[in-house]
Amino acid sequence: MRKRARLCALCCPRASSRRIRHRSTDGGNVANVRSVFRFAQKQTQGDLPLPYTGAKLNSVLIVSGSERSRETLAEVFASSRYAPVITRGSAAEARRLVLDTPFSLVFINTPLPDEPGAQLALDLSSSRNCCVALIVPGDSYDQVNEQVEDEGVLTLSKPCTAQQLRQAAAIMSATRFKLADLEKKTATLEEKMEEIRLVNRAKWMLIERRGMDETTAHRYIEKLAMDARQTRRLVAQTLIRSLDND
Repeated sequence: MRKRARLCALCCPRASSRRIRHRSTDGGNVANVRSVFRFAQKQTQGDLPLPYTGAKLNSVLIVSGSERSRETLAEVFASSRYAPVITRGSAAEARRLVLDTPFSLVFINTPLPDEPGAQLALDLSSSRNCCVALIVPGDSYDQVNEQVEDEGVLTLSKPCTAQQLRQAAAIMSATRFKLADLEKKTATLEEKMEEIRLVNRAKWMLIERRGMDETTAHRYIEKLAMDARQTRRLVAQTLIRSLDND
């Protein structure tokens, strides 16, 4: 039983440290253990940022008709991971703001003074590169979730704890960065496909109008790009315009 008590003291902050102090040869061990537990408890409660490097910042927009709710939600995201954290009191104010200011994460505490809030969530989710969460009363959760889920809006049921909100924000952030990475790769692929189409068009125009064979036309475009230190896409566009004017 004594061995179990010593092990428990290493994993449970409530365990007595008397036996550790009795057997320890270093008087600072107990204080070190307690310090670790205090740090871990603060992390869980959100008082300290999680200790990892390279975290990407998320800007947060909080929309709520209640000033007290806005202040409470803003405090939940008062850490180095979220900046800036902006609050607005209505859907109209939020819509005006996002016209010029992009946000990573949006939390909408429903209902809003000028509308229920679900339509705002749908509009922001479909037109902006952001992740949106709706905080709704428990009795309307199923109805609202069915309305917005297919559009990628996360629905949270009241009451929400600070930990639940931070966990939701972490999921939304991971989803957003993953989608942004996929969009970037898709855009790169589309640009590459467009370059191939332009080069092929320029190549076949050289074959038809300059009497080159396919290999010669391909080498001609490659040499022009290398000599001019330009991309094949730009060279192909220039060739197409030039051959069209002949």
